[in-house]
Parts: sequence; structure tokens; C-alpha cells
Amino acid sequence: MMSWRWLLWLIPLYLVALVVMAPARLVFWFVGEGGGPGSAPLSAPGSGPGSAPLSSSVKFSGVSGTIWQGEASIQAALPTGGTLSLNNVTWQLSPWQLFTGEANVALKIPSSNYIYGEATITASSNEARIQANLKGAMQPAIQQLQLPVPITMAGDFELNISDYQLSDFQSGKFCDTLDGTFATSRTEMRLNHQWHPLGDYQTKLSCTQQNGINAIIDDNNLVGLRLNAQVNGRIASPQVSVSGSIKPTLQTPKPVTDVLVFLGKPDAQGRYNFKW
Repeated sequence: MMSWRWLLWLIPLYLVALVVMAPARLVFWFVGEGGGPGSAPLSAPGSGPGSAPLSSSVKFSGVSGTIWQGEASIQAALPTGGTLSLNNVTWQLSPWQLFTGEANVALKIPSSNYIYGEATITASSNEARIQANLKGAMQPAIQQLQLPVPITMAGDFELNISDYQLSDFQSGKFCDTLDGTFATSRTEMRLNHQWHPLGDYQTKLSCTQQNGINAIIDDNNLVGLRLNAQVNGRIASPQVSVSGSIKPTLQTPKPVTDVLVFLGKPDAQGRYNFKW
């Protein structure tokens, strides 16, 4: 009788050990690692029929470790036509927080990637929260992601997200809360096959009343750039608006000042206004 009691204790412990030590490769195989056997579109938590799948264009490779701690390389196709490729990304999933109904994942992207840094994602059935600090070089990121930047730019960037929150995944909105900054340093512009220094810039990121993203740049920079950009609408059909002005300073490179005539005539304050 005693041996049977021990067996009853050992069976659940054995099952728990299987889950804890489950290879991450097995889990990714079930969700379709690299689009292989078992692939299935993953939708956001709480999404229903008609929701856009998240993983139809996301592939994983080089998966190792367990579901709690592991490493993988990620490729994701973007609406711009570019591809987000990140190698040797490590994750750590907190098992204890699962008992509170939330999943907490800490991600680390090594500096061998053109975008690198750390991020923490906390998700439940009806809400996601993100904190992140990502860095990289502008030119490789623009080229790899095929961002719609009309001029050739270079420099370093740092994206810092102190607080991002999103609920109601089916709505397609961009955010409920956003507090962050996007900073560029040693910014340069290429004109007539020559690079011209533009200095440093600080962009304040926030969430609009329409649950869109707002980006603001004050004019305390080398070219006197003042910018207000918004992305409203829904993720599937974003509505982008950009307005601002430029007032050259004594430090503004002359070739940069010369091209401002294409924006029209300056106003009474000497600012070249633009709106798209």
C-alpha cells in the first residue's frame, strides 16, 4: 500500500517535470517553427474570428532551451516590405507569474543585431504591457526594414519605452497608454554624395485620444526642426499625418539650408513650414 501512495505522489511530480523541462523546440514545432509541420496562425490574446494572425509572416529558427528559458532567431515580414531579422534572441518566462493569470517574458537581443537591447512583455487575456530599451544604427535599420524615409540618413538611435499598454486586441487600435522617447545622436544627412552633420534629436512618444501614436520634436536642435506626427486609425489601415517647420540656425550646414527652398517661402518668423 505504501508503494502505491508513493506512486501517486510521483506521477504529478513527473508531469510537472515534463512541463518544466519541455524543450522549446517542441513548443515551437507545434506553433509552426519556420513554417514547418504543425504551423498555425497565432492571433493576439482575446482575438476572435476575423482577427489578423500574428504569426502568418513570423518564422523561428535555431530554437534551443526550454519554454522557460531559451534562445531563437526571429524573422518577421513587415507591411513596408522589409524584414525584421533578429538573431540569438534569448527569453526568460516567469513560471510563478502564470499563477496570477499573466505571462511575463524578458527578452534580450544581442548587439550583433542591427537592433539590440532588452524588453519585458507582460500579457494576460485582455491586456499587454511592454517596457523596452532598444538601440541601433539608423542606416542599417532603415534599409533592412525598408522604412519610407525619403532622404539618406545615418546616426545612432535609442528607443526607450517606459510604459506601453494595450487592451481590447480586436479593436486594432495602436495603444491605450504610451510613454516613451526616440532619440537620435550623431545624425547625418547625405546630399550630393556628401554627409552633413545634423546633431542630436529627442522625440517624445505618447498615445493620442484616438488611441493612436503621437510623436513630437521640439525645435532645440541644430536645424531648428519642430515636428508633430501622428498615426491614428487602426493597425490594418493607419492614418498618418505630419506637420512641422524648420528654422535654420547658425550651425545648420549650408547645403541643408539651400534645399529648404523646396518647402516654399519662410513665414514671418523665418520658419519653413510643411504638412503631409
